[in-house]
This record gives sequence, C-alpha cells and structure tokens, in this order.
Amino acid sequence: MMSTSRFSFAAALPLALLASTVLPAAAQMSQSPALAISKDNRTLTISATEKAEADAEVADLSVGYTVYGATLEATYKAASESSNGIVKAMLDAGATKAEMQSRAQQVARLSDYEQKQQKGAKFRVSQTWTVSTEPGKAAVILDAAVQAGANQSGDITWRMKSNLALDEEALRKATEHAKALAMTMAQSLGATLGKPVYATNNVTQTVVRPMYEMKAKAMFADANAPAPLAISPERVQSEATVQIVFAIE
Repeated sequence: MMSTSRFSFAAALPLALLASTVLPAAAQMSQSPALAISKDNRTLTISATEKAEADAEVADLSVGYTVYGATLEATYKAASESSNGIVKAMLDAGATKAEMQSRAQQVARLSDYEQKQQKGAKFRVSQTWTVSTEPGKAAVILDAAVQAGANQSGDITWRMKSNLALDEEALRKATEHAKALAMTMAQSLGATLGKPVYATNNVTQTVVRPMYEMKAKAMFADANAPAPLAISPERVQSEATVQIVFAIE
C-alpha cells in the first residue's frame, strides 16, 4: 500500500467554479490543476493508492499441436485425426464448444534445413485453440488434450469474468484512504476539512500469465499415463490511485 499527500493554501480555480469541474469516478488521472495562489482559496491535496485482489475466475488455455509427414496428403490426414481427437478429448473432459476458439492453423512445406532436422519429413501442419474454462477444470482439460496429441500446449492466462467489481473495490479503498489522510492532516494543521472540489483516478489490473510449456506426445495415452499437472489458479490484482483536492476552512 502506498500513499502520498500534499497540503496547500491554494486552489486550481475559485472554489465556486472548480466545484463544477469535479470528474466522474471513471475519469483517468490527468494533470493536476494549476494552483492559483489566493488567501481566499484554501485547499488540501491528497493522493492515495490501494489494491484489491481475488482468485481468477477464468483460465484461458492455449492448446495446439504440430504434426510432420513425408507427403502433404499423409500429413494433412494425420493433422485431421489429431485435430478432431483433441477436440473430442477436451469435450469429454468437461470443456464446451462455446469455450473453444480456433486461433491459428497452418499447412507448410519444410525448408531443406527443417527436412534434415525432421529426418525426411517434408510437410508440417499445426493448429492452436484458446479454451476458456473454470480454473478447477484447467488441469483436467489440458491433460486430456495433451494425451490426445496436443504437443504444443500449456500457456494459461488467468482473468476475472468482469473487471468491474475488483476495480471498484480498489477505487473505494483508495478514496477512503485519501479521505482519512486528509482528515488527519487537516486536524493536525488546525483546519476544518471541507468538501472535495476536484478528483481524478487511475485504475490498472494485473493479470498473471504463468507458462506451463509441455512437449508431450500421444504415447501418454496409455495405462501408465501420468496424473494431470498440479495447476493452481493465480490471483488477479487491481490497483487504483486517486488524487483529491479538498476545501479547508
């Protein structure tokens, strides 16, 4: 938690005019008002920053595969089998079609260097999806996809269903903190805290993006297949900074 404060016997504008320029709660931080020094304009400027956290509500899984082959026909056939097999496996594991979005697919001829690396293969087919699901299902769906041949999978983006509630909590906490600081400072200076005449805010949200990169193969789909990875949801954090100018008497 971080907060700063500043006391001033000045205001951006005469209070009667400045009161009509108070920004709404969703306004972004802009430049501070220019101070017009006057014995009649007495203000106290306070800045405060607060954070709010919550467990992620959605896991966006990156799922994909790459297959190689000596001919285009054979490679495409293998890719088609992998594609449909992976989708079926994820659906069986609890994913839904509405949660799956195709992200990219490519059919390509390998370069001479790649052909040497792949020992005779001349073509490559790759495909990727983003699968959104509840955090509790992420490990099971990812495991099912890998065992079905998704050999280029594992990235996860954690997020909230809506940023609004978390942002509002951070903003409320920052505003209350700023008001408390203003009251304390005004009392310590022998002044009476008045109404706010100007306010700005800035809210940012941090989404943690851990990467679980897995180079798994279809050989995992047997009786000795390992258990799903131990994946825990990350926390999402919103940070709000407010600056409020209060009138003082």
